[in-house]
Amino acid sequence: MRLYRYPLSRERGRYGYWHYPVAIHFEHDKKETAHQGMVMLSGPMRFALRRTRAKQFRALWQALKEVQTKADEGKSHYRSLSQVQARAETQVRNSKVGQFVTVKAERIGERIVLSWQVDGAQLKLEQKQDGRYLIVTNDPRLSCKKMFELYRAKDGVEKDFRISKNQLKVSPIFLHRDDRIQTMLMLNMLALLAYTILERQARQAGLPLTTRRIIERLDSLTIIETQAVDGSSFYRLTPTTQHQAELIAALRLIFQATPHLLLEDTPPETVGPLPFTRDILSKGGQMRTA
Repeated sequence: MRLYRYPLSRERGRYGYWHYPVAIHFEHDKKETAHQGMVMLSGPMRFALRRTRAKQFRALWQALKEVQTKADEGKSHYRSLSQVQARAETQVRNSKVGQFVTVKAERIGERIVLSWQVDGAQLKLEQKQDGRYLIVTNDPRLSCKKMFELYRAKDGVEKDFRISKNQLKVSPIFLHRDDRIQTMLMLNMLALLAYTILERQARQAGLPLTTRRIIERLDSLTIIETQAVDGSSFYRLTPTTQHQAELIAALRLIFQATPHLLLEDTPPETVGPLPFTRDILSKGGQMRTA
């Protein structure tokens, strides 16, 4: 196959990507132009499609077996040959892989027997398209590898939009003045920036957690502030679980910058870091500021 001659990744098999360069011709207003394109073969997509199709086949086989069982038990609407055939065809129509399957009900002696088979030729033609798609660009300067990288990067942008709509709840908007809408969107974009930076830094450091999971694990934490009569403040962290303490310790290693308490008329360099160590967190310790 020509696609396998042009790998786009070092991985092979279910994790590999291949391509074949092609020229795509467009015609508009009696003018014709050619753009650079390539036929892609995605190993992960092909594997996912075939695994999903296998699950759908198993679900259909189970549904047809249930039809046979009901026919054997002589249940209502499963007693005649036409009824069993109709029930089986309904299951086939409702299945996403039904176009590859034919069913037949026949009477053998006193028993109605349901049989089914897969159209192997049609299934093979469908499998040849698994994981294939076309990428086209009007920028002739892009190499095939660069086209592939840019196409894969779009998932990150789409994911950010989903985060804005779901986790950050950017919509619906109940504001009417343009300046307020712009302000809210700016705050949302800043939140999205912090959200994505946290996830990127965590993954680069080998922490296999999304920002959403990090927030969920630390959501139960609370800092209690106590104001004393002398003007000082006491901060106490509610007791943490072992997993929370380990996660906070890992995040402190990822984000090396440590916050400082800036006292009035005191140079910043003379103030020590907050004692947010793992031991304090794991014991639900407290810290005091003047």
